[in-house]
Amino acid sequence: MKKINLFCVTLGVLSVSALSLLAQVANTKLDSEMDVQKSDVRIAQETNLSYSYVGAADVKQGDAKLGNLSSQTTDLKYVISPEIKEGLLFRGGVEWERYSFSLPDNAPLPNTLQSTNVIIGVDIQLADQWLMRIEAAPGFYSDFVDLSSRDINVPVIIGASYLVNKDLQWVFGLSIDTWREYPVLPGAGVRWKFADQWVLNFILPKPRIEYELEKAVTLFAGADMKGGTYMVNGDFGKSHGRGNLNQTVVEYSEARLGAGVAWKPIPFLTLEAETGAVVMREFNFSRADTKMHADGAAPYGQVALSGSF
Repeated sequence: MKKINLFCVTLGVLSVSALSLLAQVANTKLDSEMDVQKSDVRIAQETNLSYSYVGAADVKQGDAKLGNLSSQTTDLKYVISPEIKEGLLFRGGVEWERYSFSLPDNAPLPNTLQSTNVIIGVDIQLADQWLMRIEAAPGFYSDFVDLSSRDINVPVIIGASYLVNKDLQWVFGLSIDTWREYPVLPGAGVRWKFADQWVLNFILPKPRIEYELEKAVTLFAGADMKGGTYMVNGDFGKSHGRGNLNQTVVEYSEARLGAGVAWKPIPFLTLEAETGAVVMREFNFSRADTKMHADGAAPYGQVALSGSF
């Protein structure tokens, strides 16, 4: 029987990143309940833009060295959430994410993996202390060579947040992706403000500890799990002398350890800069029983802009 390793489980709940937003929704509800009552209609919006560069490391299949691997990642997301009725918000939006790899010509790996998808979901207040999110992200997930209906996937997340109080929230969730080696995987986390300036934000995919240096500046350190599932084109394996890799799914996984600073020049806008090391990168063609990985750590840097209003 196959064993599910810890990192696989961690990456399996990447889409449960929406749970971190549930914790933010919880805090917003607790801190601004009076403001909400002044308006007949609520429309929340969130936007994120990030770019990162990861330095070179050897990429291997087993013990065989294939060359050096470096990468760039760009992510752009926008979601609008109008209130349908009290306790029920619709979520709709778009997202584009791209991994661009610098590879040696002979490496049987795609030089681009990207997704372009819409976001459809709901936030539901089940009770005073319970919030729930159901969200699907139908779209194209592939190397974007010979794009077709075979590249369409619909990952789904189901998550819930339990508000103990304004300083402590628990989150729980399921990530569903039929392309993944393990299609259904659970996730859980906690957001705990345990001191005036300290927050333990242990929620995937960015578990970290935060220190409020001043009202507009926060320092943080922790991890970041990135990746997804993508369909490669029908000639991908043939062009690399690996026929078993034609028109198959590759699961890309990446784990980072780093630290950085977040600055809020205005209350609804956050700028972040961070740096650290990528300690794991893996390409898993599970349907073809083929894996390749980067050997050793590589430095990375990332900048991000996010807004919530």
